[in-house]
Amino acid sequence: MFIAGLTGNYGMGKSAVLAIFRKLGALTVDTDTLVHKLLNEKNIINKIKKLFGNDVFDAKSKVIRKKVAEKVFINKKLRTELEDILHPLVFKEIQKIKIKPKNKNKLIIVEAPVIFERGYEKNFDRTITVFAGKKTTLKRLGKSGISPETARQRLGCQMPIEKKIKMSDFSVNNSKTLQQTKKQAAEIFRKLLVAKLASEGKVEQIKKIAGRPFYIEGKVIKGAGRGGKILHIPTANLSVSEGTDIKEGVYAVKVIFDKHIYNGAANIGTNPTFGDTAVNYEVHLFDFAKNLLGKKLRVNFIKRIRDEKKFPSIKALEVQIKKDINRAKQMLSNKYEKT
Repeated sequence: MFIAGLTGNYGMGKSAVLAIFRKLGALTVDTDTLVHKLLNEKNIINKIKKLFGNDVFDAKSKVIRKKVAEKVFINKKLRTELEDILHPLVFKEIQKIKIKPKNKNKLIIVEAPVIFERGYEKNFDRTITVFAGKKTTLKRLGKSGISPETARQRLGCQMPIEKKIKMSDFSVNNSKTLQQTKKQAAEIFRKLLVAKLASEGKVEQIKKIAGRPFYIEGKVIKGAGRGGKILHIPTANLSVSEGTDIKEGVYAVKVIFDKHIYNGAANIGTNPTFGDTAVNYEVHLFDFAKNLLGKKLRVNFIKRIRDEKKFPSIKALEVQIKKDINRAKQMLSNKYEKT
């Protein structure tokens, strides 16, 4: 399951961008809609009455959301208490959506206004911030009947948009034309699909979307030395940047350095047979005996071979690695795998 959080500040066009992602093919979730549903539940109504009193309810005991908004935007304590009531329930609703069998393979994008303010970014695989200039934002809100004073007051209650942009994986500038916004969203959507497929180990599908294989780059560092000394299969250990998300396992790869391309097999994982805990990036180049220490390698992932697993003995692991290498050679010998 892969889920992205979409945020931004008041009046900057989160909902409009969410609609673009929905048209592109994402399963979209509007937390405002989920909150609206929760506000009709009896236990929530009772908590709202206890927190705000009766003056935020109409004659039919329905929550008047406008009155609630007016109160929470001038009272941080009330706002936090209301969020503490609603947000855990919102995330439960999101979890229900995620686990539905029909949504298993979908890219999910959730619109939520306070992802970074409340530290919710850890609940998402990626984050997107929608932003617009102050003049554009005030003009758009004015067309919706929101006065400049009210707009400035509400924007002042939120984290500065510049900070959200820095904390996000992606950002959408929604200050210009609809076509420009759509173009940005389409590029982000493509990158999200690539990240989703990589996290699932479906590397062979990435080339169809990105026009190139999924790859990682890193410098060869000194490893534990087990590949050559214990397993008799030398590997190059790579130091890669944080956030290189690819499902752990064994892959057929093509390795590029010094303008040459070499076939190989890569293992991404914690080496459970040896009891390691940190994720390691190791690659074995076929029929290659040179020292790669300090070299920068680009590893193109062509096809997944298997999951990483713990073996009963080092010998059993060695036998399996040799099978993996033979399997990788077969995969890479196919014409359609040429890179």
